[in-house]
Amino acid sequence: MSLLDLLKAEAVKRGVIAFSDQLDPATVFRLVRDMPYQRASDRTPETTIREWRGTCSGKHYLLKELFDELGLKSTLIACTSITPVEPQEISEGLFELYDAANRHFVDVHNYLILAVPGNGQMIVDATWPLSAFGAGLVVNEEFVLGQDQEIATEPLQTWIVPQSIDAQAFKDYLLHEHFTPAELAFREIVITALSAQDTNTES
Repeated sequence: MSLLDLLKAEAVKRGVIAFSDQLDPATVFRLVRDMPYQRASDRTPETTIREWRGTCSGKHYLLKELFDELGLKSTLIACTSITPVEPQEISEGLFELYDAANRHFVDVHNYLILAVPGNGQMIVDATWPLSAFGAGLVVNEEFVLGQDQEIATEPLQTWIVPQSIDAQAFKDYLLHEHFTPAELAFREIVITALSAQDTNTES
């Protein structure tokens, strides 16, 4: 079964689309975007669909493969980012780690550059579901071919993810190359907290 077929079957089963709906690029984007922001048991496209959840990495690994099946070529991008975290957002028991992590959240974020036939290319970022719109997160409401979307974070350094190596291995390499163990430990806590927020309810 193709990933498009698997996506449609799962979406129909969950009542997100009707069986008669067509999977065009905008619909595919919407379905992946609105999967809850939660880590799946692994980041393979099949697991992301079956468990109907993912973070920036799993969602964009999947979306890249879906665009390929639709005949649209895309490039997976990785970028480092650092986001300050205000002290009032930290529980008392985390202050030691928070200070050791320089009071900020670090990440290697994934998104796509989609080649648009006859119209150049566009940034695509499906990280946050529409249900997270009121939480101050970057949510891309519309998908219009040729129109850049907003990246969910502020990129510092950016890389094209090589097709010759495993995308997750490359991300893990960048994380450990650019950030300290304390920053990475604090990152895990923040991602776990984000995954548990009410913004992840299915729309």
